[in-house]
Amino acid sequence: MPLFDWFLALVTIFAWGINFLASKIALTEVPPLLFGALRFVLVAIPAIFFVRFPKAPLKTIIAYSLTINFLQFACMLSAIAFGLASGLTSLLMQWQAFFTVLIAALYFKEKIPIGLLVAFIIALIGMIFIVQGGNMDTALPMSGLFAAIGAAFFWACGNITIKKMPHVDMVSLVIWGGAMSIPAFALASYLIEGPELIQQSLSQMGVKGWGGIAYAAYVSTLIGYVIWCKLLSRRPIALIAPLTLLVPIIGFISGYLAFDEKMTWVQWIGSAIVLLALGINIFWLKIVKFLHLQAFRNK
Repeated sequence: MPLFDWFLALVTIFAWGINFLASKIALTEVPPLLFGALRFVLVAIPAIFFVRFPKAPLKTIIAYSLTINFLQFACMLSAIAFGLASGLTSLLMQWQAFFTVLIAALYFKEKIPIGLLVAFIIALIGMIFIVQGGNMDTALPMSGLFAAIGAAFFWACGNITIKKMPHVDMVSLVIWGGAMSIPAFALASYLIEGPELIQQSLSQMGVKGWGGIAYAAYVSTLIGYVIWCKLLSRRPIALIAPLTLLVPIIGFISGYLAFDEKMTWVQWIGSAIVLLALGINIFWLKIVKFLHLQAFRNK
């Protein structure tokens, strides 16, 4: 792959990793559901006036919007707002890789790869280390933990809707899907966070709030996603996809540097085990091929 494409891929991964930190900073000034509404307002406007509506079934686009935009980010932002470390949130979000294959197997009646089951079991072991390895300072908020896993699940559901639109223009889908999620965010924010908190946040929000929202909308969503889709369209998925393993690493480092987010050594081991499981899930076929080759050579 050309050096410039490697540069674009790493820039995108870095932008996604920093997004969790930017979101945590913004959430000090704005509640999570209002954050989501404002994020997709910036994503959609004024772009929807220049981008055509995606050529796909309306019900599938709505399903995409509600799962990968509304429910995923409502859960992710809530997890951080509940006190879950931004680095750990970025790691738990990667569970979407497991959920996507499992849901696809059930929905499309596809066979579940053995590698996924092995990786899933290893990841569960890592989760036990993370949850049980905390102390008074690093104990996990269970509400944040479940919210992050829920975000990964809804991300996976959104991936399935994308699979049902194989020829859709992704830029159009991102922009219009974002626009269609705004009413859901606005209604949820009004009912759960309340009009008083909404008004107070909008009137008092400063650089941290607007900066974090703008970063999530323009850098993480529009720039990052468009670059990533273009790379996937012209380079082998097997070469590009493993780079997503760097996202939680960047999330951990940025969270530690900015907020001194700490974990016990047991939780670090658990996080490493989960990363190992994600790697096994991605490289399973290559691992099996390598083991077969070694066994053949040893005969």
